[in-house]
Amino acid sequence: MMWMGMIHHATIALIIAFFVLFAASKSEGLVKLLGTVLGLWVLVVTIVMIAGAVTAPMFGGKPFGIDMHGMHDHWMHHDGDHGGRGMMPPPGAPMQPAPPPPGAH
Repeated sequence: MMWMGMIHHATIALIIAFFVLFAASKSEGLVKLLGTVLGLWVLVVTIVMIAGAVTAPMFGGKPFGIDMHGMHDHWMHHDGDHGGRGMMPPPGAPMQPAPPPPGAH
């Protein structure tokens, strides 16, 4: 599913870059310079985005091997404890079914 999002965003960015570069080629002076710089910047960012998505599996799912923390990542897992057991019982404790509520018979 990540590939579909990457292809979608890259296609839109390349179309925008094409139209910006096309408009820049038809203009003159400072507008031409700014349009060319903006169009090339969109192309570079798109190429970096594609390279990051393609190389992410080689680095454990991290683009270019960079450990990118999300907005909520640091406060939900204190001290880097990402592998917590959650609500699992201790390994030696047997699992017991919940007692029926009173008057359920």
